[in-house]
Amino acid sequence: MSDGQMAQMSPVRVAVIADSPQVRVSLQAIVEMNPALKFAGSAADAGMLADCLAGSVPDVVVIDMEPEASDALRAGFDIGHAPLALVLLTDAADSDWILDALPGDPMAILPRDAMPGEIVASIEAAATGLYVLSSEILGRLLAGRRPPRQTASGVFFETLTLREIEVLTMLAEGLGNKEIGRQLDISDNTVKFHLSSIFGKLGATNRTEAVMLGMRHGFIMV
Repeated sequence: MSDGQMAQMSPVRVAVIADSPQVRVSLQAIVEMNPALKFAGSAADAGMLADCLAGSVPDVVVIDMEPEASDALRAGFDIGHAPLALVLLTDAADSDWILDALPGDPMAILPRDAMPGEIVASIEAAATGLYVLSSEILGRLLAGRRPPRQTASGVFFETLTLREIEVLTMLAEGLGNKEIGRQLDISDNTVKFHLSSIFGKLGATNRTEAVMLGMRHGFIMV
């Protein structure tokens, strides 16, 4: 068995930062209910969590961002002095300070009332190196980092990532979500995140339309 296969079989180690003890308990329960995840510890802030982990670095840190708690965001970046995947639960996801503070590491941003399934899916996505962002945040980030492409009709659309092009190509081949996941060695939830991003960028409402638009814009050749 290869090292990559062994790593994939290992559960994702998840730590929690939340000021509220009740929130910490709730997030711990969500993590412990999923066999693909392993709870690593929790604390009220990053410093206390680092002490709790005693040098061990989790794969993903979930941070509950209470109102006016923006200083806690950057504090969560240096746990163990290693790159981290972060899942932020915040009611101010569209605030400019969130955009300014986004690190280069994988991250998910969800509302604080997100459903347990959404939190778990975001943890899994961040652990595989993906961003999970609202369409508003994604649009603002892309607008600041690269120009959109323009069709002959003058309609602008966002450029697909290489992984999204892979997913779209498999979609054009008639593969379902599970088969795409198996071929790319990613979870069903991750496939769904990619499809959602593809639909949003291309302005598609279904799989067939996404394939047609992908062919029209030159992303795939069938």
